[in-house]
Amino acid sequence: MQNKYYETLLSNAVEKSALQHEQIGQIINFRLFGNKKGFMTLESLPIGDIPPTPLSRDLLCKPDDSSERLLLQATALLGEPIGYLQESEGCIVNNFFPQQAHSRGATSDSFDTELDLHTENAFHAVLPDYLVLLCLRQDPDAEAVTYIASIERILERLTFEEQAFFLTEPYNFLSDYGPTEKNQRIDINRHQTILYGDPDAPFFRFDPHFMLAFSSRAQQLMDKLHAIAWEVVEPVRLNRGDMLIIDNRRTAHARSPFSARFDGSDRWIQRAFAITNPNFYAERLGKRSRVFGLVTEL
Repeated sequence: MQNKYYETLLSNAVEKSALQHEQIGQIINFRLFGNKKGFMTLESLPIGDIPPTPLSRDLLCKPDDSSERLLLQATALLGEPIGYLQESEGCIVNNFFPQQAHSRGATSDSFDTELDLHTENAFHAVLPDYLVLLCLRQDPDAEAVTYIASIERILERLTFEEQAFFLTEPYNFLSDYGPTEKNQRIDINRHQTILYGDPDAPFFRFDPHFMLAFSSRAQQLMDKLHAIAWEVVEPVRLNRGDMLIIDNRRTAHARSPFSARFDGSDRWIQRAFAITNPNFYAERLGKRSRVFGLVTEL
């Protein structure tokens, strides 16, 4: 499905989707005020008829668009829904389910490998402010867990000197994106600090498997930060109709391995991204778009 379809779906989602007034208020409250956890959940949303989980994206066929409208309505309440060219060719709704071809891979399409704590697209100049996950089907054995570590809880375990270090010491963030494909590991000379913004309430970007330290001390402190992040994680198990909204600038998230049967009963997750200041990116890039390629500088 192309984004022209999703543009129409987005318009319909804003006008006709099924989020209740209380749920809309909860999402807006989270956008305006956040919380210490860095995420929020909505449970048992009406996602419509869900066909058997496909074995590949080529076999994806989903006539009922209730879940897409729910997902896009929630995303639009957080900001501007966007896509990345390397994610499902730029579709603003991404579908993830186990694929045998990605077994043992560190990718959202895998199932039998843990995805370590990371900030989504930490290397990208157009960093998503929020990611929204909607569970269409839980894995049959209910093994899949999403783990979320918030920077507020991490900062409680860092010394003042360590916080100052992460605010000033750059790391080289490698790109998971190539020109059109993902699951790469490319040096784009993207040197960034882990903490940034307001020193008293900093933002956070972290992806240890795609970061290179410039000194042994920087590596040691990154390893310590990694361990602390795992100490403070909160586990979230998503059931059918559950939505998870993550503040991507204040958290890192991970996913446990889980079993797959490839019989139509496997886990199926939809995902969307939101940015809160599209006008800023349009000004810096000289172009307004809802779909971004690899952007390394603004």
